[in-house]
Amino acid sequence: MAEKLVVVLDTNVFVSGLLSSMGAPGIIFQRFRLGQFSIVTSKMQIKEIQAVLARPSLKKALPPGTPRDILKFFAKLKRLTDILDPPELPWDFGDRDDHFLLDLAAHAKAQFLVTGDKALQRVLLVGQCAVV
Repeated sequence: MAEKLVVVLDTNVFVSGLLSSMGAPGIIFQRFRLGQFSIVTSKMQIKEIQAVLARPSLKKALPPGTPRDILKFFAKLKRLTDILDPPELPWDFGDRDDHFLLDLAAHAKAQFLVTGDKALQRVLLVGQCAVV
């Protein structure tokens, strides 16, 4: 039996998938919930997601009940994902804020790093991990 795919989601994909079941991020979360692949994350990414979701502009746009749903999601996330603490590696990539994603993809030996960030997509590969 083949091993399950291991995927790293960029924070923008995570947040979009949390907020809407529509579009590619929403479909990614639907497939994750069906067990079609595993998501790996890190404490650093969880903090970043929480910071993004706490932005006043985003809070105003959220439907009623969303913060409660997101808290439930994070409780499930801890049970459904591997939360790793990858070592920092040297990267020749300009946006230092995204280095933790590269660290995570390399450490987890992920097959895919899914992002909407065009600069990050130009990386193409992190070890054997495809950046899409």
